[in-house]
Amino acid sequence: MLNRLKDKIKFKLAKILAPEIDQKLAVSDKLASVTLYGIAPWYVENLWEPPVQIVLRDLCKPGDVVFDVGANFGGLTTVMSRMVGPRGVVCAFEASPRIVDKTQRNLVLSGCHNTQLFHNAVYHTSGETVKIYLGSHLNDSIYRQHGEGSSYAVKTIALDDFIAHTGLVPNLLKMDIEGAEFDALRGLEQNLKTAKPHLILETQRDDSRCLDYLRELGYVAIDLNTYQEIQSAADYPPGADIRNNLYIHRERLGETPYQPPFEIQPYAELNATDFQTQENGAVYSQKALILEKGRYLIDVNFTAEGRDNDLMCGVKVGEKVIFRYHAYSQLLAATYRDWVIQVDETAPIQIYFEFQNGTQDPSLQIQGATLKQIRNFAALAPQLYL
Repeated sequence: MLNRLKDKIKFKLAKILAPEIDQKLAVSDKLASVTLYGIAPWYVENLWEPPVQIVLRDLCKPGDVVFDVGANFGGLTTVMSRMVGPRGVVCAFEASPRIVDKTQRNLVLSGCHNTQLFHNAVYHTSGETVKIYLGSHLNDSIYRQHGEGSSYAVKTIALDDFIAHTGLVPNLLKMDIEGAEFDALRGLEQNLKTAKPHLILETQRDDSRCLDYLRELGYVAIDLNTYQEIQSAADYPPGADIRNNLYIHRERLGETPYQPPFEIQPYAELNATDFQTQENGAVYSQKALILEKGRYLIDVNFTAEGRDNDLMCGVKVGEKVIFRYHAYSQLLAATYRDWVIQVDETAPIQIYFEFQNGTQDPSLQIQGATLKQIRNFAALAPQLYL
């Protein structure tokens, strides 16, 4: 009797949380889908895009209006929602019909009462219809080269029109829309010139249109993995094809701790012998490094050729993960080698590489790591709440 009651409860819960899933699926499959497409609850450490998240925590202030353009699963939307607090407003935009329901579900489950989700493609013109092409990892795009052949039709909205209609002027926008960022900026030109909001944009090395356009409007660009000012594509590290840039207008630099050039000092150096490989393929730094309160750049020198594996790598304080990337090993070694962490109190850290789901990659080699401290953030007050 008790088991039957539990099954009924699980079935009702599955219908509430995942109504779009085929009702013929087993209850366990439905609940597994919720986990698959979910994000960490707000009361658990959110590790979604940590270099971007650190900046959102710095710049999203209580009572702010902020926009998340390309919300995806809502991993960063929930951070923005928490930081602007009960008097703030978050406008989230997600164009993909196959993602937006998962975005909505995660925002509801995370209690984002100050957030509204809009199912539109942010573009230079409102009221048009564009195709959204399916990406390989739920990274759908209006450009076919970023996705596959299948597509959906979605209505567009220009942010200047949206702001004029709602009266909501953003202090900050985070934008990651798979190559369509320049189209979106063209539809925001009026507010870029008047309100001068902070922007965080995903950037491709071979597409400098956003960089050039914003610099012409008076913005300073900062690479969020190196804390170097970016004036052209030549300023990105070798091999770094995808970056996240922070753009702050020169007239607003004084409002923030982001004022290049940054004071970056060497802190510690690790060699290959400072890392130990376990039988299961996991790799750990052997000795804990004691870090003082502050912000650090960690340049991890590692190589890997494997693509058929599932790897998590990052930084732990004790058993608590404070920074994490998650992908296959070859992609991580090629693209995600420069890490950024914030330590709110003196603490021992450990660098780790852990394979998931029984996978391994014998080609993974750790040559060492260089740690540097960004002194500009040493006196930054810890976050009051997360």
